[in-house]
Amino acid sequence: MTMPLFLRNAARITPLPVGVLLILLVSVSLFGCGSDQPPSNSLQNAPQLAQKKAESDTERLARLLAKKRAKPKKRFDKPKEAMVFFAEKRAPVGEKAIPSERYVAALEHMKGMDIYSTRLDRLIPAGRKGDFLNSREGVLGRWTAVGPGNVGGRIRSLVIDPGAPATMYAGGVAGGVWKTVNSGTTWTPLTDLLPNLAVCSLAMDPGNSNVLYAGTGEGFGNSDAVRGAGIFKTTNAGAGWTQLSATATEAFYYVNDIVISPNDSNRVYAATRKGIYLSADAGTTWTQVHDASTISGCTDLAVSDNAGTDRVFAACGLWTTSPTAYILRSADNGQTWPQVYTQAYMDRTSLAIAPSDPDVIYALASNNNKTKDYLYTNGLLAVLKSTDGGTTWNAVYTNTNDCTVPADMLLTNPQSAMCPCTTKAENFSNQGWYDNVIAVDPKDPDIVWAGGIDLFRSDDGGQTWGMASYWWTETSRPYYNHADHHVLAFHPAYDGSANQTLYSGHDGGLAVTANARAAVTQTVCDTTNPPQVAWTSLNNGLSVTQYYYGAVYPGGNTFFGGAQDNGTTRGTTAAGPNAWTTLLGGDGGAVAVNPADTDILYGEFTNLSMVRFTDGGVNYENCVSGITEKAADFPFITVFVMDPGNPDILWTGNKLPWRTVNGATNWTQAGALLAGDSSISAMAVAPGNSNLVAIGKTNGYILVGTAALSATAATVWPSAQPVTGNISSLAFDLTDTQTIYATCSNFGQHHVLKSEDGGATWVDISGSGASGLPDVPTFSVVVDPDVPSRLYVGTDVGVFVTTNGGLSWAVENTGFANVITESLVRDAQSGQLFAFTHGRGVWYVPLPGSTGAVPAIAPLLLGDQ
Repeated sequence: MTMPLFLRNAARITPLPVGVLLILLVSVSLFGCGSDQPPSNSLQNAPQLAQKKAESDTERLARLLAKKRAKPKKRFDKPKEAMVFFAEKRAPVGEKAIPSERYVAALEHMKGMDIYSTRLDRLIPAGRKGDFLNSREGVLGRWTAVGPGNVGGRIRSLVIDPGAPATMYAGGVAGGVWKTVNSGTTWTPLTDLLPNLAVCSLAMDPGNSNVLYAGTGEGFGNSDAVRGAGIFKTTNAGAGWTQLSATATEAFYYVNDIVISPNDSNRVYAATRKGIYLSADAGTTWTQVHDASTISGCTDLAVSDNAGTDRVFAACGLWTTSPTAYILRSADNGQTWPQVYTQAYMDRTSLAIAPSDPDVIYALASNNNKTKDYLYTNGLLAVLKSTDGGTTWNAVYTNTNDCTVPADMLLTNPQSAMCPCTTKAENFSNQGWYDNVIAVDPKDPDIVWAGGIDLFRSDDGGQTWGMASYWWTETSRPYYNHADHHVLAFHPAYDGSANQTLYSGHDGGLAVTANARAAVTQTVCDTTNPPQVAWTSLNNGLSVTQYYYGAVYPGGNTFFGGAQDNGTTRGTTAAGPNAWTTLLGGDGGAVAVNPADTDILYGEFTNLSMVRFTDGGVNYENCVSGITEKAADFPFITVFVMDPGNPDILWTGNKLPWRTVNGATNWTQAGALLAGDSSISAMAVAPGNSNLVAIGKTNGYILVGTAALSATAATVWPSAQPVTGNISSLAFDLTDTQTIYATCSNFGQHHVLKSEDGGATWVDISGSGASGLPDVPTFSVVVDPDVPSRLYVGTDVGVFVTTNGGLSWAVENTGFANVITESLVRDAQSGQLFAFTHGRGVWYVPLPGSTGAVPAIAPLLLGDQ
């Protein structure tokens, strides 16, 4: 995520009709059903879809804005409130911060654990797993990744080999480092088994392109940011990586930027949440040269050669008012860092040095001005410029606090702000704290690019600006580019004429334009005069999508899920990993498919925003009629589940449980206030018994009703509290419904629980010692129907399995990444286990005994034949 989930929906939604409707969904409480449809190109590979003639952008925008204005107004909540969401599920109970050091401890613990190959149904002792993974069986026993390869995810870093420009490296904030050797035609993951995949920054040694540094941890305050584990280094072009031991500390939990000296490649600079760090020995040791820990650290660096000496600029400060953010300059190889600029309300700032004139430096500054009637809090403060090497600075453009001026929108959602052109209570989705990047044309110091929600370009040194992309139009339009931009990189051979190649990294992956100097536009609200800059997606196998939930059609050949930043997407084995389609825009959440009629699908945006398709994925309707709890009070990602025995029965809830028995046409309250003032976080319905329902809450209570279909608003559900943390998932044993499993996602809690008496009492089955689960957030549990003592759990560091009911556990990373896995789903028909990951897309593996499981076809090279 991101920016607070509810505040960013309008900013990053595509296609438009879904996007604009999402603005409606998060702006008002949704009661009753109203329908709309996405553009006709959005579901070209989905089954049984009817196509309708699309409206023009102008017609569509006018109609939906008129519809929005007719709804009651709702003020957006403060952005910082949403940041709590991601941490609440993980932080130790009573604390707000996620203890990143425990991830490091967990990964060390995993090194000593056995591994288990699901596909082979074989347990491999810890001491032999290296040989196994490289053996023939080890290769055959791997998971299979199914994409999406064309959807992407948040990319914050991109570096290009200057000597071989077809070779590029991209950093996914939850998916690790990826490499292409053919200009983005295909991508290969390089770091799936690293201790941390939260790559936020990349730097390439200017003297040796085989040497790269990857900084982990996304330190910009977004709600789903993943903490890092320091800086990793490769000396062989990504074939192998080593954690720099001196960075395995709290100071390097969030490495926002890395730059390398153009004069001495041993000199490396890092901007972290604690400040600026300098290494003089290629990363072996580090010294803090500027402390910014009280203002959330430093967010950007820029370096140039000044007569053989490094001239380095740093931008420091995020979410700060006293002191305000500021710019530093070091002119002595990083030894001293005097402040060269600050101003009132200045907040997160990005920096860029003109390659053709290093004395010209630009800064794109956001603001923290909370003055009443100010429209752009967290939006643009000013575009700053220095022409004397950073000694003096001037604002070449200052925000005018007007909703009719495109230049004011550099760090705002232009479409939702300018088109209604109303008040802050509407859709001024200002995101300068989250997406904020500036870059200078390599051949002309007066041509400047700025990236926020959309892309802008100035051709007069930052004084005036035009739009260079639209996020809200149909994806087939050449001027479409995904929302939320974080990195801009020019081709090494860029010359402004024959080569005008510019790459952009954003919440939807990567895109490229071959005509970066084409005309931009002042037109925002329609496509009568669109930008002439044309963009092409480079998400060709770049599988870094961040899923919260997933569902699988019977048979396992079609699957879909709700993801951060990239809505609800669907893939098929027939179409392949690069042909996923979009069902819903914005942020996705829980999903479900009716196994008896797969034209009936359910999905959601954030908070209470459940929708239903009855035509396979073309038209949807909002289906929360009857729910009286306030929509905005529901969790950002709200749980709902479908009864496996009766797909017309679904359950959802916030403080109260809600039940529908008619496919979400209307809902009925099915219980009194449950077990304290906390939200429902997990639900499950017993197979074969619709009256048996389990509910988990964020405060550790688990409630089990045995007459759930007749429960009323007055019904008090029996409860137990085996832990005090967030119950993240529940699952019934498929053969004995008195046996229930639960997972807990907070650090310091029992992570896997079991009840054998219908939820009255619970025991911890997380194991202990070397064969126990590590203390990491655990989110999903699946019971093998053939061997009930075999359980799979998804955690923040991948998948684990027990074959003996929890007495001991093994790592299931045979070809699988050490990635956040919040959703594991078993397809009963095919016997496949699917993992919807938060950073590496979707994977599957056949369960033992199912079609596709691999027999032991050759002795392992382990000395046990």
